[in-house]
Amino acid sequence: MSGWEHKGDMGIMMNLLENSGIMFLIFSNLTALGFCEDTISAGDAKDILLPDPKIFFRIRVKDEETSRGIPLVSLTTQEGIIYYTDSAGNIAFFEPALMNREVYFLFESHGYSMEKEGFTNQQGRTLKVVPGGSVQITMKRENIAQRLYRITGSGIYHDSVLLGDKVPIEHPLMNAGVLGQDSTQVTVYKNKIFWIWGDTSNTRHPFSMNGHSTAATSLLSGQGGLDPEIGVNLDYFAEGNFVKKMVDLHEPGFLWWLGSLVSVRDEAGRERLLAHCVKVKPPLDTAGQCLVGFNDQRQVFEKVCDYPLDDIINPNGHPFLVKEKQGEYLYFFGIGMSRTKPTYDAVANHGEYEAFTCLKNESRFNGTKEQLDRTEDDLLEFAWRKNTSPIGFQEQDRLIGSGHINPNEKWIGFVDFHSGQDILFHQGSIYYNEYRKRWVMIFNQNFGTSLLGEIWYAEGDTPLGPWIYAQKIVTHNDYSFYNSVQHPHFAKENGRIVFFEGTYTKAFSGTKIPTPRYEYNQIMYKLDLGDERCALPVPVYKVKGGDFEYLTADKISEKGMAAEIAFFALDRPVKNCVPVYEYKDPKTGSTILTTEKPEHLKKEEFVIAFYTLASGSEEMKSTTTDLWEWIHPENKKRIYKLEGDIPEVGYVKTEKPLCRVWKYPRKFNPWNLYGYRRGR
Repeated sequence: MSGWEHKGDMGIMMNLLENSGIMFLIFSNLTALGFCEDTISAGDAKDILLPDPKIFFRIRVKDEETSRGIPLVSLTTQEGIIYYTDSAGNIAFFEPALMNREVYFLFESHGYSMEKEGFTNQQGRTLKVVPGGSVQITMKRENIAQRLYRITGSGIYHDSVLLGDKVPIEHPLMNAGVLGQDSTQVTVYKNKIFWIWGDTSNTRHPFSMNGHSTAATSLLSGQGGLDPEIGVNLDYFAEGNFVKKMVDLHEPGFLWWLGSLVSVRDEAGRERLLAHCVKVKPPLDTAGQCLVGFNDQRQVFEKVCDYPLDDIINPNGHPFLVKEKQGEYLYFFGIGMSRTKPTYDAVANHGEYEAFTCLKNESRFNGTKEQLDRTEDDLLEFAWRKNTSPIGFQEQDRLIGSGHINPNEKWIGFVDFHSGQDILFHQGSIYYNEYRKRWVMIFNQNFGTSLLGEIWYAEGDTPLGPWIYAQKIVTHNDYSFYNSVQHPHFAKENGRIVFFEGTYTKAFSGTKIPTPRYEYNQIMYKLDLGDERCALPVPVYKVKGGDFEYLTADKISEKGMAAEIAFFALDRPVKNCVPVYEYKDPKTGSTILTTEKPEHLKKEEFVIAFYTLASGSEEMKSTTTDLWEWIHPENKKRIYKLEGDIPEVGYVKTEKPLCRVWKYPRKFNPWNLYGYRRGR
């Protein structure tokens, strides 16, 4: 906890007066007690009397790389008094017994570190604490993503307000009575950002929460909204001093949770806001589901239609738009992948949805071998099918566990590209990224170094991947950060800078003591995709019909046809990696790959095909393998194979491998399938 109202003598006095029912306070000497006449509007709270900023000792914790204040840093004194930095990285320290003394603080924050003291081996510092004084402390960011600010809840800029600072948002202390909010759904609707959350708590009582979904809007950046680097001004739909119930279907005793929020056009061309809704009864049993639409006049979601609980395709997750050869689709990535046309009628009719599946037409998944769609050559066939169960992570695992499919036949699954360790997927969101010219996914891991607090980044050439290699970008110590979601409407620098958030909570973590103010709230992060730590191995295709043979997807020309995924490599230069050049042998016409730049050729006669590890590299041994060159002794033609591939008759392997590349241990290749070429 932080601030005088919790620990100081003045806080004790105010609590006593509050609890005794006194409606007004009379102080004989406000100045002596450290109070001034300044007040601040705290959203729907009454104007409050603030203490004089001069009584506080300012501690600002900043990012070593960016100098930006770091939210969510804990400072603990030797007797166990804990303060947490606010969204500006500030602490307004006031402890009457500790002022004008040297005080030892232990500094801790998820994904950040500082040099440890030699004697204590702790991240501690001794500070001279004086009223009106200040100090800046630097921490190193271990996370690749940068923590920016808290979006929801009370006291977002609690300490900055006490210190008398200007803050960037309109409601720095309290907005619509919200203490905490669970899991965000967000879309752009009528030129505003429309936000939805699940259960929302307030100050009155744990059971006075809003379990009927909460909503707010905010202005787009550049259209009156704040720069997403700075913050978000949320304008809640409210009733009285608390948020409005956005779903009220006149059935008491249930919770109503919204998901798959999407804006589409109806037949008349009107923009309509739709969401899938589940009815939940205690303890947490799903009692029904329906589609709801937003009524702009009543400012509430109303039922459009009901769906049976056992619908064979139940779209969920965060919808995203995909442009294909055969038209546009809305994809829903949750329990597997499903899609439908981006119209009001199509979204409302589950019969129009297609599931991505390897089951035979009109099969409801039961885990049997007989349902699988295989060719005469026993190849597993994936396709889009109506009235058929989607195949997602759980279904894949069940089929693999029963021996009905091989691990190399699955279409999705992640591994750490450094270590090769499997990553158990929990939930994520996918959007096209113009900067990377690829689909990017930010997702949660189950049972990582924390139970539900690890966030990963991955890329795919298509919405269906191939999804395999991932990089961890956020970590937590025994705390959850679940249901992460990207904000493509906030992306900057043509998509190089992406923003995402998640729900920060002790739930499922095993931690018993919540983080004051941050608990059960949304925290915003930003990720710079230009950071070379975000450089992931991507497919290198063996191309037919193009000018070059081994290319990453972004380099394949319109006339090129990707026949197979040869291996994975990097598509941009990073530390400790080398470029691999490709050109045609003028005598044999065969492809030549080399790590030495062909200076004897014109610029248009060669290309950097990919980047990878040098031959003999000891890095990432578990995920990489040697790429060998084989030469025919008579016609001098060359071919390239991975370590362990079947030798080609008549060819001789060179003495040393060309380089090390990343393995692709699957058969699934979506690049030329389903119309994704040049799709977005």
